[in-house]
Amino acid sequence: METIGIIAAMSQEREAVLRLVEEAKRSLSGPFRCDRFHLAGRDCWLVTSGMGPRRAAQAASTLMEAIHPGLLVSVGIAGAVNADLEIGDVVAARNTCVLDEGLAGPFQTLASLSEAAWQACAQALLAGEARLVSGTAVTTRGSQYIQSQPDGMTNPVLEMETAGIAQAAAQQGIPLLSLRAISDGPRSPIPFDLQAAMDDDYNLRMGKIITSILGHPQMIPQLVRMGRNTAKAAENAAIALVAALSQPDVLLLQR
Repeated sequence: METIGIIAAMSQEREAVLRLVEEAKRSLSGPFRCDRFHLAGRDCWLVTSGMGPRRAAQAASTLMEAIHPGLLVSVGIAGAVNADLEIGDVVAARNTCVLDEGLAGPFQTLASLSEAAWQACAQALLAGEARLVSGTAVTTRGSQYIQSQPDGMTNPVLEMETAGIAQAAAQQGIPLLSLRAISDGPRSPIPFDLQAAMDDDYNLRMGKIITSILGHPQMIPQLVRMGRNTAKAAENAAIALVAALSQPDVLLLQR
C-alpha cells in the first residue's frame, strides 16, 4: 500500500480533511498530532505541525523517519498576492521560495499533479464555484509584500510552511505536492498586522490581537468575514487533496 505524508499547520486545516475521510485513527508522530486514514487504497498520515517553516520541516522530518512516505503534501490556506484570485480558489504550486524583507529567494521545484488528478480536483471544486490554478508557494513571516515578482512566479500565494517542508523533503529525495486555498488577498485582506501579532516562533499573540480589536471595534465585521473565508479555504484545500489522492496516479511523471 502506498504511503502518503500530509502536513497541515493548523487544526482548522486538519479538521477540514478529517471531515472528508472515514475512520481516521489519532496517534502521535514525535511531538506532533497525527491522524491516520486510508483513502483509495493509500495509507495516509496527516500531521498537524503548527505554524512556521521550522515546525513544518521538523514535522516532515519526524514523519519521514517514521513511515518513509512515497509522497509528501503541504495542504492548507494561503493569502493571494494578486487580486485575480478569488476566495476559495486552490493553487497547486509548481515551485516554492522564501520571502525575506520583500525579496524572493531561489525557487525550489515541487511535484505536479497528473492530468487525471488535476481534472478531478478542478471538477470537485466546481460545486463551490472555485478554481484550480498553478502557482508559487511563497513562504513568509506574516503578510509581507513582494517588491518584485521574478520570472516564473505565477499566481504567488503567501503561506508559512511549504519552503520548510520542501527543504526537508529534498534531503530525503521525496516529492512534495503543495495545495493551498485562498483565504485572503488584496480585495479581502487580514484586518490586522499578522506579522506584528506573532512572536519569534510564529505563535499568535492573542493578547495583542484582542487589544487591537478593543481599540478598533470596527474590525469585528472584518474578522467575521475573515473567519468565513478561512473556513471556506480550509474546506476547499481539503476537497482538492481528497480528489487528488483518490486518483490512481497522483503526480505527473517527470520526463
